[in-house]
Amino acid sequence: MVTLDAFEVQDGDRAGYQFQIIGDPEEDMFAMLGRMVEKIRKALSVKHIRNAGDGHGLQIADMTVRGRIECDLSEDIRMPCVVVDGQEISWKDFGRMIISFEGWQFKLEILDRSEEF
Repeated sequence: MVTLDAFEVQDGDRAGYQFQIIGDPEEDMFAMLGRMVEKIRKALSVKHIRNAGDGHGLQIADMTVRGRIECDLSEDIRMPCVVVDGQEISWKDFGRMIISFEGWQFKLEILDRSEEF
C-alpha cells in the first residue's frame, strides 16, 4: 500500500486540515495526486460551522458536522477536541455548539482518515 498525506501547517506544526489517500503501489502516482486534489477541493467547498456574529461564537451551519477527533493538549487530563473546517474546537465549545439541538437524535460515525465522508 502507498499513502499520500496532505496537511495544513500553522506556526510550524501540523494543524487544521489533514487528508490521506491510500493506493496501490502499482497505481499511477499522478492519478493518485489528482484524487487527493479532488478530495481536498471537495472538503474545502463545504463549511460545517459559522460564526454567529452575535457574540455567541461558532455555530453549526447546517444539520451535519464533519471533522476529525484530536487530543486537546491544553488540558491537564486527556480530553478530546475536534477539528472542523480546519479549526480546532474544544470539547466544551463543541458541546455548547450542539446544545441547541437538545432533544434531537444524532448519528456518530467514526471513519478512518483515508475514507471519504
